[in-house]
Amino acid sequence: MIGIPPDEHRERLGRLRDAVAEAGLDLFLVSSFDSIYYLTGSGFEPLDRPFFLLVEPTGGREPVLLVPRLDEQHMRKAGHVIGAIRTYRESPSPEGRRWIDVLRGLIGPAHRVGVEPTLPLGIVDEMPDQALVVAPLVERLRLVKSPAEVAMIRRAAWYADRGVERLLAASYRGATAAECFAQSGGLTRAILRDLDDFEPLTTRVLMATWAAPRSAQPHSIPDLNDRLGPGPHVALAFHRINGYAAESERTYFTVPPNAEQRRVFGAMNEARRLAFRTIRPGLPCGELDITVTEFLRARSFEGEACRLHRLGHGIGLGNHEAPWLAEGSDDVLSEGMVVSVEPGIYVSGGGDGRGGYRHSDTVLVTADGCELLTQHRDDIDSLTIRGPKPLARLRGAALRRFMRLGRKAVHARSLGPLPAASAGENAR
Repeated sequence: MIGIPPDEHRERLGRLRDAVAEAGLDLFLVSSFDSIYYLTGSGFEPLDRPFFLLVEPTGGREPVLLVPRLDEQHMRKAGHVIGAIRTYRESPSPEGRRWIDVLRGLIGPAHRVGVEPTLPLGIVDEMPDQALVVAPLVERLRLVKSPAEVAMIRRAAWYADRGVERLLAASYRGATAAECFAQSGGLTRAILRDLDDFEPLTTRVLMATWAAPRSAQPHSIPDLNDRLGPGPHVALAFHRINGYAAESERTYFTVPPNAEQRRVFGAMNEARRLAFRTIRPGLPCGELDITVTEFLRARSFEGEACRLHRLGHGIGLGNHEAPWLAEGSDDVLSEGMVVSVEPGIYVSGGGDGRGGYRHSDTVLVTADGCELLTQHRDDIDSLTIRGPKPLARLRGAALRRFMRLGRKAVHARSLGPLPAASAGENAR
């Protein structure tokens, strides 16, 4: 079974305790979901109630976990790496029984207290007597992945490629974004079927297609009624499975691409391959981003409107984490890091080429280069959807009818009758 063994969690906490000592801290306060999960292997649903893991330097007391009483029983699974679990009743609570009252008692005489960069200001304000030091100690531990972590990410990457393939299978000229988005359910069911160790709190499946020209806005929200017509579309599968993430993206066409679209697609793909050839341990991440930017600039793809974002980012417990493959980043690649490589070209002006051109892969930095953990096909011909696809069209028509009937039922129950549909809407 793929997973992180208990000994690795103990080793992570030991390295954190060493880092706390090296930073000259009396105590380090771990508060984010990902960090607590990384150190203990225990997932939870925090909602509005704070969780804390108190870690002293090497030689101090064993780590203590502070959680809402509601969560005490299921957080006992962290007992293999922590010294004790303490609880508070509820939030809010009367003075003397609040989480901050229990936390202050656990902090005790510690004065120089390290906190994570993500600690909410509302919690900071409750600790005026401590000299709080913001230190990304856990984030640094997470930069280089262990063999067990790589195996977890490799599995997520396999499912990410399957997600892209499902999106392409549901695509045809005239298909809606809703038909693609609906594929998320099928892949989730496949993961449930395949994995004996499925964790619902740490698993998330996101699949969607950005149809042209909206594909030129990678952080936009696809409209479910967007249609796949001419232009470059971007299929994204963005998964987190049992805590570990991977992403796979492909640019594709439902109408045969013209010469200009082929030119832009080719430049994007060559920039991506240049990045793969360049990645190696010891390479500054900013230098890698600049190398790809200069390559594309020489081919007339330049400017912030055309190049909206960095080359990539780290992948692990989160879909976005350090290291950052961006000009201005201080990060340096090391063997065992996992990053995305996603050089984008965005064409938002007139003409048939409007849209986004971006493949994204999950990539492991190796001793002498890199390994692609996502391996979906990437050439323009195999990413051009051809043929009538009668079954996909039939499923699409059924889904659109189902959505219309569902909306009518909702309005009938709560909002009264819907406005009459136009002839064009009925025809669709």
